[in-house]
Amino acid sequence: MTHYWIERPRLNGKDADEWKPSDPAEAAANIDKWYSEGRLLFPRDVLQHVRDQLRKPLVRGDTILVQAFDGSVYDYSVRTGETRSLYSRITEDDSDGAQDKEEKWMMTTPAIRYTSIESLKADLEWSLSRAYCSIGLSHFMVRVDTEPEPPGDLDAGLKFFNSVFEEWKGSEAWRDIKSTVLSLRLRTQIHKVIGMACGEFTGPGPSRLKRHAVQHVLLLLLKEALQVGHLGAKNVACYAQDPAYTSTDQSVLERSGITVAEDPGGFLEMDNRSLVFSCAPNICVKQIIADTVRPPIMFLCTVREDESRLITYVYSTHHSQY
Repeated sequence: MTHYWIERPRLNGKDADEWKPSDPAEAAANIDKWYSEGRLLFPRDVLQHVRDQLRKPLVRGDTILVQAFDGSVYDYSVRTGETRSLYSRITEDDSDGAQDKEEKWMMTTPAIRYTSIESLKADLEWSLSRAYCSIGLSHFMVRVDTEPEPPGDLDAGLKFFNSVFEEWKGSEAWRDIKSTVLSLRLRTQIHKVIGMACGEFTGPGPSRLKRHAVQHVLLLLLKEALQVGHLGAKNVACYAQDPAYTSTDQSVLERSGITVAEDPGGFLEMDNRSLVFSCAPNICVKQIIADTVRPPIMFLCTVREDESRLITYVYSTHHSQY
């Protein structure tokens, strides 16, 4: 399970208790008003500015500046190396009771946190300090008292990935997808295929990992089909972005012809000559794309009126200051 710390922003160096909204209803009304007026939750220039800051050699105590939905520029502290005590509930086999076990976790690299408009409003019930922070900062965390997981077997990862590729290349599902893509009448050639939040695929959990591998295989098959079918450039670039990638995932992808983009690089690579693929991501990919670009081809989950409007983080646990 992945843990990360959600950072509490400051405004002009002041703690949130000095300036945060006092009325959740008023904050929700502001969010709805600004959104209906066409204000962007995820402006491209803001993502670019945050990426430029994160690319610098950061140390603990540095500051990252992020413009929020209300137009204010908030500052976030880099906390790399700081530790926190977290508690997990454990139950002894020979006991009916349960107890909390203290664990030490250390913050590592800072990362962008994306919050959908639905989650912004839902979070007002328990915190107002991030009321307008559709783009914010968090830190990945690692256990202090455990050995890091050893790197995966690269040869085994390549063998697994290639076997999934060959299986899918001859599948009926791929033939149907390929037929649909090649029937398109585009006004421009595709120059990039970009996969977002397709998941890690080397390690334990073969059933889930195979589904993730299939998504990456599909990127390569789409690239090949676009080139052969003359819907794409002679050499279509292929990118994938997911902070969950292990070092083995990255090596397998790079050797297979997929460039790994560091967040938010995948979003910034998108343009009007891109094909974008994102299946069941745990971030609000659709809303980010809507604010930044208009790709001519997108593979996304079907939007249903009855589906939940809130993002569910399946493989992670959040810890934050209110």
